[in-house]
Amino acid sequence: MTSLPSPIARVHFERNRCTRSDRDAFSGHRSQVTELIVNTASPSHRRLCLLGVGNGNDVDLEILASHFDEICLVDLDTAALQQCVDGLSATAASRTTLRAGVDLSCILSQLDLLHAEPSVPQQTMDALVSMARDLPSQIDLGQWDVVVSTCLLSQLVDSVFIAVGAGHPRSADLVVAIRDGHLAQLAALAGDCGKILLITDFVSSDTLPELRHVSADQLQSLVHQAVANRNFFTGLNPAVLLHRLQKDSVLVKPYPAWRWNLGPRCFAVCALETVSGLTLRDKK
Repeated sequence: MTSLPSPIARVHFERNRCTRSDRDAFSGHRSQVTELIVNTASPSHRRLCLLGVGNGNDVDLEILASHFDEICLVDLDTAALQQCVDGLSATAASRTTLRAGVDLSCILSQLDLLHAEPSVPQQTMDALVSMARDLPSQIDLGQWDVVVSTCLLSQLVDSVFIAVGAGHPRSADLVVAIRDGHLAQLAALAGDCGKILLITDFVSSDTLPELRHVSADQLQSLVHQAVANRNFFTGLNPAVLLHRLQKDSVLVKPYPAWRWNLGPRCFAVCALETVSGLTLRDKK
């Protein structure tokens, strides 16, 4: 957990500030995300935890509050979280709590040190990789019926590249450690039989320019070919994410990718849903 704006945190805070008034640009993406989350609600799944929610542009909290009795919003950026709840109805506000200043990577301060001095001893880097993998033991947010990671994973990964750059010899190790630690964190927060919804952007029009203009009926083919050609954000291959989630649960449901237009860039976004702790043995 961190309360002071570190150099890397300030980058993320500035991104939130720049998109604070761009809610309209998130409209289609927000509809997709909100619908997926609503579909996880059930009589036994009424408590929702949203990780990395930022300004709340990804979700419609009014709609979510009509399906969930309790909603916890977690983010590093206190000002962004306040933006989420400003203007909510009394009912939605009463069902929403904030956990601000939470470093969901758990290694932001160490990444700040790398940013200042990327040449560190091998032993120090090994310890940092180990720490990133061990996220569940470092943050206590309780357990929830539904846990959603809302395009957070790409931001956690980007913190590594802000710190050391893509060319650092251990950047890939750090990215994989943060990714796997985050997946373990989701499972820990969901407990036994809690639902997990992992939503992440995985490629942009920067490397896949056709993404912006391809027809809707060709979108899936385009992104599948991009993944086959290893055109995706480092550590965010959807097929690998699916495989990693399947290690702990055989019931993993992938959703078709969708397009998210945001200013000059367009992103492809995927979603994977699973039930924590539900194995093949439990199904029999």
